[in-house]
Amino acid sequence: MKKIVFVDISMKEKVESVSYKNTGNACCSYKEPVVYPINAVLSEKIKKNEEIKIVLIQTKGNKSLVEKNTKIFQTELETINASIGAKIEYSFIETNYEELKSNNENRLKLMLSQIEENSELYADITFGPRTVPMLVLCAFSFAEKFYNSDIKKIIYGKVDWKDGKPKNPELYDVTSLYYLNSFTYSLTSVSRQKAFKSIETFFSL
Repeated sequence: MKKIVFVDISMKEKVESVSYKNTGNACCSYKEPVVYPINAVLSEKIKKNEEIKIVLIQTKGNKSLVEKNTKIFQTELETINASIGAKIEYSFIETNYEELKSNNENRLKLMLSQIEENSELYADITFGPRTVPMLVLCAFSFAEKFYNSDIKKIIYGKVDWKDGKPKNPELYDVTSLYYLNSFTYSLTSVSRQKAFKSIETFFSL
């Protein structure tokens, strides 16, 4: 299955790489520092000659910053892939930095246009506008239902900032939140008490 990876490009002027090895709950052992956490995950997931489509979500703002941060992502991944040999292609989604209904509709349609039948889906929601992760959930739900897609990983990288430097990096696999969202929508014809109990059971798994 083709891997399709959605990455929200950072809008920050200053980004720094950290090592996420054995942190959080993502079970990632890649030791080299990265700016984009998904690259640490992909280092252990992509294979020789495998088709990988990277969808870079760029939010219009400072054009030079977007270009710089996009290049950082590509350089990181290409360095990782140099010893692997996967077939990587890049697609770009460029939208305005505004949260109007029309702009979110445009974002979602552009995301869906990148989905392919029987694909494996990944996402990095560390950076970018706060609304994009919600749209990723919507796009992935649509893809699972209508494109027979397999939702693999939704990744979030966390750091504390102290004296201008990133500290205490943690790499989290938050894919379970996607399934929690789907699960809550499926709760019909039950009492509120039973619904709460079902959610408790979900988190106990």
